[in-house]
Amino acid sequence: MNTADPLSTHGVTMDFGKHSGELLTRVPVSYVRWMANNVGLPERWRLLAKAEFERRGDTMPAVELTGHAIDNASLRALPLWRRTGARGEGLYSWLMRMVLEAREKGEKDGERIKYQGLILVVVEGHEFPVLKTVMT
Repeated sequence: MNTADPLSTHGVTMDFGKHSGELLTRVPVSYVRWMANNVGLPERWRLLAKAEFERRGDTMPAVELTGHAIDNASLRALPLWRRTGARGEGLYSWLMRMVLEAREKGEKDGERIKYQGLILVVVEGHEFPVLKTVMT
């Protein structure tokens, strides 16, 4: 693999996981994101995933928010969002901002970060952190 040239994903067939046998260029973007961020995946596949992300014109997220985390935030953090959210800032954007702030300013205990009355469970990935859940 020549690192000076962009990595081509054309014709690359998945040889593992639920998309085994499929062309990487046909794999859903959510799976490509998972591949790029998965610390347990061989580096070759992480690099191919990043190259496929770029080929599709997408960018790596600053933080990945799981559906579970968004659901819990909508149930447990609405008063805080209403108090601290910027004008016009939706719950998703606010939650992403909260995770980034919490990683810098919050009280860390393993994967749990206490910040502004919330407990955010954040797992560090290879490329970006993943918010798994929100607790109060």
